[in-house]
Amino acid sequence: MQFAFFRLWVTRWTSSAAEGMLLWQSLGKVHASPQGLEVHSTGVRVNRRTSSMHPTNSTRTSGIPSHPTPVREAWQAELDAAIRRHDEGGMWVLIARQVDQIAAQEAMATLVSRLAYRISGRTRFGEMFLQPVIAPAACEVIETDTAWKAVSFAVGDALDRWLPSKATKTVFHGIRPFDYVSAWSPAVLRSHLYRTVPGNDQGSVTTLIEKVTLPTEAPRLGFMCMVLTSEIGWPMLSSNALADLRLREVVAFALQEAVGLPPPIVLAPGRVQFAIVDGVCRWLSELDRACKLHGWSATPIATSVDVVKVTLYLDSEQVPMTQFALRRHQIGLRGVNEVLQRLMSLAPFMDVERDASTPSRFLVAHA
Repeated sequence: MQFAFFRLWVTRWTSSAAEGMLLWQSLGKVHASPQGLEVHSTGVRVNRRTSSMHPTNSTRTSGIPSHPTPVREAWQAELDAAIRRHDEGGMWVLIARQVDQIAAQEAMATLVSRLAYRISGRTRFGEMFLQPVIAPAACEVIETDTAWKAVSFAVGDALDRWLPSKATKTVFHGIRPFDYVSAWSPAVLRSHLYRTVPGNDQGSVTTLIEKVTLPTEAPRLGFMCMVLTSEIGWPMLSSNALADLRLREVVAFALQEAVGLPPPIVLAPGRVQFAIVDGVCRWLSELDRACKLHGWSATPIATSVDVVKVTLYLDSEQVPMTQFALRRHQIGLRGVNEVLQRLMSLAPFMDVERDASTPSRFLVAHA
């Protein structure tokens, strides 16, 4: 039933029924493996835990270019070049040419969140990682300087113990709210990566944020943002479940001590396309417990091929309806499908194509 709905939704989303059926058929190439979710297309495999993309990148060989590309596939090299010059339109043109849209968008999400560069003749590999935090109502740990200053040392020490050897971290200040992260365009995400490059003079980037309005009793979703860097290839996450659990418990306890309230739910750090989906799905479940979801709808935005707007209908007089955005360059079609499946398990789909009746609150963030 769930996949039947997604088949209909994808067909309506795309420009033609034939294209929609093509996207639906490509779902058959997504399957589970003992190592995690894998998406196969033209020899490319993306793994949730190891952060690896095959075939092996060519940047470990001699004769490394000044701006090494993380892939060998010709179209992916073109895609990486479009990302570097902030050509979002060109990115989507390249994606549209690919037969397997599921795998193509997964590859895009991987490339956008990675940056390979050379310093003093040595290649370094940097990638953005996120750690989801779901804060209960009145637990002010998201976007709060006071709480972050109290926990930053403990969190940094816990991350150092959790990180694999030969990887360094750059942790961004504070726990960024979901509305902030969901506003990142490919250029903004890459700008955060460039800020971690030694000697880079990357200036501040202004982002327009559409704030997610929630009832007082609703939990909030945020992310700790970090860039992991390695000189021996793309950073690899630990597959030690006990180490993940210890990190989650240490971060949750530190945040609880900082605010003196029930501890937030903390998930393990992950690559961007997986961490956002994991965080949103868990947050939706917690939101349904706090203020029941009566229904939901999902609508692509006509002015942006990247954005899918999700509308939630809540059992709340204070905020009966709210919206948030999913970005395909961040989570791909696979991630969109996972979020929609979670929503289907919580509430019925309401085929209502309209924005929220209350004015959206826009904020300008300087990163």
